[in-house]
Amino acid sequence: MRNRLVCRCVLGLLVASYPGLIAAAQDRGPEPGFKLLEGMVSVLDKAARDSGTVADWNAAILGLAGELKSARDAKKVDDLFAVRYSRLLSAVRQALLKDPQVLYWPMYRSSMIDFIEERTGRPPDWNRLLFTVNDHGGSGVGLAMIIEAVLSEVVSLHIHLETVGRRQGILESYLEKTRKAGEAAK
Repeated sequence: MRNRLVCRCVLGLLVASYPGLIAAAQDRGPEPGFKLLEGMVSVLDKAARDSGTVADWNAAILGLAGELKSARDAKKVDDLFAVRYSRLLSAVRQALLKDPQVLYWPMYRSSMIDFIEERTGRPPDWNRLLFTVNDHGGSGVGLAMIIEAVLSEVVSLHIHLETVGRRQGILESYLEKTRKAGEAAK
């Protein structure tokens, strides 16, 4: 119960701090990448509000995985987006699924800790993490433990989608500045 309350509070605060995220995704229309991000935020919102069951959330995550596969196969999302979004789906699914015997935890413990640290800039508190895993019936780390990392990745993927067409130009501008600096140093 405490975990759900924490999750609701954290999700509410983080989504409130990114007010333009959902609106921006909706403004983009039917672009598959933005639609997938909107779907992810919707699943998180429903899970945080306890709207539905774990089976419902799992079905929604699997539905998003199917949409991702279709978009990737049709080349409507790039490979980098697809890999990172797939990892995001995996993290959320592991956080929500029940695993009373704690069978999955040893296999994905390091990956989940790395994901949290990579997206938040700090490693999770090991004692709190173990408490959450044990208190949550062995269902992985629980949504409250990863919500900040997940929303950070959603924002990062959103920015990726907005800038994917400009990436080559950005890279070339850095290379040009480096070349000019090298010539000036001669």
